[in-house]
Amino acid sequence: MRYRSTWLLSAFAPAAAALAQPAPQNTLQQRFDAATAAYDKDDCATALPLLDALAADPHVKPGSLPAVVIAARRGACQVRTGHAEQGESLLLAALAAMRPHADQLPIDIAQAEIMLGTLAASRWDHDGALAHFDAALALQQDGARSVALQRIALLTAFDSDNRSIDAANEGLRLETAKPAPDKIMLAQWHLLLGRTWLNRGQVKTGKAELETALKLAGGLHDHISAFDAGLRQDLAQAALLDNQIEDARRYMAYSGAGHAGSASFGSAADMDSPDCGPETGLEPDDMAIVQLMISESGDVLGSQTLYSTGSYAKAQAFARAAASWRWKPEDAAKMPAFFRSTARVELRCSRGGGGLSPAAPLNEAITAWARQAALALPMNRQTWPAWLAATDAARQSGDKASELVARVAMADMDLRTDADRLASIDRGLVLAQDAALPQALRNQARVLLTWQRERIVQPENRVITRSGRGYPALQTLAEEPAIAADPLARNASLLLALPMRPVAADRANATAVLQRVAGDTGLPPRHPLRQFALLRLANDAASKGRLDEAQRLFADTGLSEEQCALIGPKPALTAINTSAGAFPADAARWGFEGWVRSEYDIQADGRTAALRAVASYPPFVFDKAAQTILGRARYQASYRPENGAACSANRETIRFNIPGNLMVAKEIKKKS
Repeated sequence: MRYRSTWLLSAFAPAAAALAQPAPQNTLQQRFDAATAAYDKDDCATALPLLDALAADPHVKPGSLPAVVIAARRGACQVRTGHAEQGESLLLAALAAMRPHADQLPIDIAQAEIMLGTLAASRWDHDGALAHFDAALALQQDGARSVALQRIALLTAFDSDNRSIDAANEGLRLETAKPAPDKIMLAQWHLLLGRTWLNRGQVKTGKAELETALKLAGGLHDHISAFDAGLRQDLAQAALLDNQIEDARRYMAYSGAGHAGSASFGSAADMDSPDCGPETGLEPDDMAIVQLMISESGDVLGSQTLYSTGSYAKAQAFARAAASWRWKPEDAAKMPAFFRSTARVELRCSRGGGGLSPAAPLNEAITAWARQAALALPMNRQTWPAWLAATDAARQSGDKASELVARVAMADMDLRTDADRLASIDRGLVLAQDAALPQALRNQARVLLTWQRERIVQPENRVITRSGRGYPALQTLAEEPAIAADPLARNASLLLALPMRPVAADRANATAVLQRVAGDTGLPPRHPLRQFALLRLANDAASKGRLDEAQRLFADTGLSEEQCALIGPKPALTAINTSAGAFPADAARWGFEGWVRSEYDIQADGRTAALRAVASYPPFVFDKAAQTILGRARYQASYRPENGAACSANRETIRFNIPGNLMVAKEIKKKS
């Protein structure tokens, strides 16, 4: 596939550029002219060193108009080369100095306003961004208004007023009035109008605008740009809303969606949906289509909600959640570059839950200690690069406590290779032997690091089913004197050692371990680890027909049925059928591949209920098929006095692949 440069997608994060050394210039004016020429070409690699040198030149008077123009352009180039924080500071200071001279510097002021507005929009600051764009628009005439109008149309597409429609229509009129209108620019304005009308529920009007855009862009030809791919996915959305299912599949197929030729997109290490509830304002029926720009290293450079059933606040809640997704670098590298810039997902909010892990109390204890000790760690930034940086900084400074805590956190979120992860874990286990560190911290860290190590060297089968194998190393660890003397570490280690679904030979040992934890007076009566053990014992008793014993064990947890469904241990999967009839016929005919991340409750009898897709790719193609598959799934029965849910909002990902699929989109590169 070929790329075509378009301003419509330029609201995503600026691309980084390597700095080049400019040729020396003789006079101050010549140097300024050279910097201006490079800046006007968007060549910041050349312009920025020249601008930096001018800013440091004693002949440029601080506070003068040339000085503030230089500062503004330095700020813009800082942003464009990936240094947004420094660039924004320069822009804000320069803009304050330039505004009193709007009659002399309208172009520089407008450019600064647009850049600052784009930065505000990237933080989902709707009102701040709109104020900057309006300020730029007030200084511009005719065709110079197009960029600000485009930004306003994008920003206000989910608002209840007509601002987005008016902005797009003005942009369309300005382009049409040119002696030789650019068809692609016209198509982009019709695309903006089409998206906005779809978000307003005016499906036929929106579809008509999108069809006009398609004609201007040359129709359904084989070689597509990022703009073409987005337009065709918009048309697929419009056709689906208009109940034109065959048209929707055709447009989707011609967009390249579902034909990436790599399953790595569905294997994200971090792919959480936003929570439903008052904090996000999202309800279970809310839905959005979000477009991602994924870096080769696996981070999301930009996320943009294109369609949503709600307001701007709801649209940005979905985009904000997708912005935190992460892939392992080796998985991201397998995705075609074109796909990484055009991928769209269907999202819904999550009702939370998913079951209690015996590791949770240990993690909570370590986090609480780290906060109390005021360690210099990114406790509120749950991204692995931040923790990796903190780990390296702590090691270099000799801060063993911070390094140990950071390595424990890294073990759960590290997206590097298994060899790198194991090296970090082993370094953490060495640190946990240091007698200068608090004993409780050392114990908790050893259990968690050993558990994470076992998960790497003895991986479970993660194709929905769960292994019946446990982790003997953790059971052995629980008997070591230091761990055995620590109730929290000891019991967590014992529970983490157990398989979810023991084989016959291990059942007696598993029951003995659960009884030991449930009766451990070293833990408070309603401690989560005791509750975990009691619930599993209650389930086992009920499965053997000992209902009175099951009822007593359940009562000992102190949990209500609703609480139990939210935090209780997840039942083990016993049966699932992903064979005949699971793959949708129309998806197979068009060669679509994809995945669906679903959320559902597990009933006490092991059946699934309340099935709903929370994330899927391509949008709307495999949702029903995933529901069918998970509707047939069966889990271990669990004891609940009123036969309620055993586990609420459980999540699983179903992948739909076609072996030997020949209908794979390929990028056609231009000849050099």
